Amino acid sequence: MTTLRTLTDLMDEVHGRAREWASPQELGVDRDTVRAAWLASDDPLAMLLLLAALHPRRHEEKCIELATGMSFFRPMLLEADSMSRRRSGMNFNGASPFRFIKLWQLLRAAWRVIDDTERSRLEPQLAAAIRVVVPDPFTLVGPAT
Repeated sequence: MTTLRTLTDLMDEVHGRAREWASPQELGVDRDTVRAAWLASDDPLAMLLLLAALHPRRHEEKCIELATGMSFFRPMLLEADSMSRRRSGMNFNGASPFRFIKLWQLLRAAWRVIDDTERSRLEPQLAAAIRVVVPDPFTLVGPAT
């Protein structure tokens, strides 16, 4: 009998093994298990970390779509606005803002100052917004627009 592993549990394992977030991380779990955990997840931090693990390179359009989709949460609204002013070909001080790990870092920092009640209300909404933009974490193909 197999136990259902949550995306949060899977990403805790991957995060502990990760050495370099500039290359794809080995999940150590089959894709069907990851997809099932993705669809059941209400943990937007784990979801963004999974995207960072699978797709560590720059993804300008998807990052803008994600920040825009989550813009009902003020830190993401500010990030979406910032991203819209930073387009391809621009130089950046530091790392590119168009990486999933940057969105994860932003959300993680925001979680530190938000109360538990607000977080528990926002988590399923943010997770649903992420799935609208990225229904399959392995392909980054979103709905047709």
